[in-house]
Amino acid sequence: MTIDDAVTTEAPVVDAPVVEHRRRFGAFHEGRRPTRVSLLANGALLLVASLLIAVIAFRTRLEMTNIDGISYMSIAKQYAEWHWADAVNGYWSPMVSWLMAPFIAVGVGQTTAFAIVNTLSCVAVLAMGAWLLLRTTGNGWTAAWSIAATTPLLMANVSLQTPDTLVLVWCLGFLWALIAADRAWHGSVRRIVLTAVLLGAVCAFGYFTKAFLVPVFLVVVPVWAVVRWFQDRPEARERRSVLLPVVALVAVVLVSAPWVIALSVKFGGIEVGSSLTVNVSGKFSDTSSTDTDEYRIATPPNARAVSPNEDRTPSIYDAGILSAERTVPEVPQPGAEAAPTTSHTTTLVGKVRYYVEQRLEALPYYFNRIGSFAPFALAIGVVFVGAVVAGVVHYRRFVFASIVGIFSGVYLLGYAGIATVDTQGGNARYYLPLFIGSVLIAGALLPAFWRAARRGRRVRQVVAVVACAVLVVAAYSQNVNGVKAPFSTMGTRPSGIPVGQVFGGVVTPDEPLPDLLLANHTLPAGSRILGTNTRDATLVAFRTGTQMYGEPGQEYDYQDPSFVALLKKSGVQYFLNYTNALIPKDRDYSAIGTLEDSFTVQQTCQDIRSAPVQSCRVDVVKVSGN
Repeated sequence: MTIDDAVTTEAPVVDAPVVEHRRRFGAFHEGRRPTRVSLLANGALLLVASLLIAVIAFRTRLEMTNIDGISYMSIAKQYAEWHWADAVNGYWSPMVSWLMAPFIAVGVGQTTAFAIVNTLSCVAVLAMGAWLLLRTTGNGWTAAWSIAATTPLLMANVSLQTPDTLVLVWCLGFLWALIAADRAWHGSVRRIVLTAVLLGAVCAFGYFTKAFLVPVFLVVVPVWAVVRWFQDRPEARERRSVLLPVVALVAVVLVSAPWVIALSVKFGGIEVGSSLTVNVSGKFSDTSSTDTDEYRIATPPNARAVSPNEDRTPSIYDAGILSAERTVPEVPQPGAEAAPTTSHTTTLVGKVRYYVEQRLEALPYYFNRIGSFAPFALAIGVVFVGAVVAGVVHYRRFVFASIVGIFSGVYLLGYAGIATVDTQGGNARYYLPLFIGSVLIAGALLPAFWRAARRGRRVRQVVAVVACAVLVVAAYSQNVNGVKAPFSTMGTRPSGIPVGQVFGGVVTPDEPLPDLLLANHTLPAGSRILGTNTRDATLVAFRTGTQMYGEPGQEYDYQDPSFVALLKKSGVQYFLNYTNALIPKDRDYSAIGTLEDSFTVQQTCQDIRSAPVQSCRVDVVKVSGN
């Protein structure tokens, strides 16, 4: 027996125990650990970007940049004043109003409260986007690039009184929750359930933030689960993984239940929200929802609401409609489109054909609208899809980029399904998550592309650096300076600030009519008003502390006895007649009441979308008997 044999006999080799190295919660699949220098540098850049955004928010805090914001702010005020029964709303998503309410309760102005919420949302977007890329790639340059590219977009949108910056926060939180779900896919049942509850809770917050996010996460989560299932070899698939999307759905229902119960109790039936149904129903019909043979005066949903738009849930909105047959034919306004006299969408086939035709017709406008603020978003998407099809980008190799790609693709197709020609593709603010998604995809893939470029000629490196720089320049040029060419064929105007002027004094709202009405004490606070320009009358009501009655597209005719009778029946106390000041006309308001005041101002006068600014005469008539 040799010495080696003796050693083997006396000291047999024992297999060392296998130690399972689990990733820490929050650690991603890809990349290396970011350095302390990377964290400090990105922190400094984040601070600078946050200050720029805060400066714009402060300068524009007094402005009214979006008419929908009036409803959000009015609802927030009702919450702040503890009128919760009135504040519960079936049309406008509640999250942004909930966040504004504490600021309003301590005495902050309504527009200022909105500015604070938007500023905090923008800072969160920058921080979350950079952190996701740092944890994914471990590369500080990609995170810094995402901050530089995203900051101009947020500078242009922080002033909007809409929840769209809050939507961006949710999108990033949702992506993080999906990453956590991906890590838990093969975990224990306990881990799968806990992660699914987290994902479901995040989805529920999306429901509270904006109604359109409901179909987004209801599609993204199952699509991701199917993709994730087929990424494993057949023998590696585990049935318990299916628990994740199922438990997530249950969690969505449970977390959302209190709000759904509150809505259902108020509206007397099962109600989850009316925004989607109200906005999507018209996409299948070629006729207008407004009967041009009658007058309609919509009334606010409660005594504290600013306008009828505060809740367009049919059960409450339609119940507040007062109507009367016209006796004087309607004269269409210049620029207004006449509704078809006959409908071709009375059958299911007709509805589907009309829907498809309209969406295809609107598609070029939709893409142009996206390009107006995110010129390279679609290009990045096309390159990403091509790389996936070619096998260059694989799910297991690029988990984060793949999940962002699934989310962005569903979001893109979702809004393409409701874009219209008459709005030239819709409001650009609806599509802001596509900008964030494209930046995250590019940032996640950038280190791999950079390594490939370094193995080739130096020209590849130059092209990569120039491409990153051009995207940042384009973002600033379009979103802050309002320049469309050479990156887009459709221009966009930065909200709230003069073009390109980031620094300066507080911007004074340019609202000549409300200023004159307040200066002359024409409209007592709490009065009920109706105007032939209902869009502008909503702003007047918000600024003067009155209530607006009526709805757009009505062509209210003070010379029609039918309208005069309906006006007095509605309880409206002041009638505002908007007319072109350059067209002389004798106006006899004796049938309605007495002329209280008359103003000539430079503003929009017609009651149509995107009406031009012109010399407008506004007569304020006190309705007799009311």
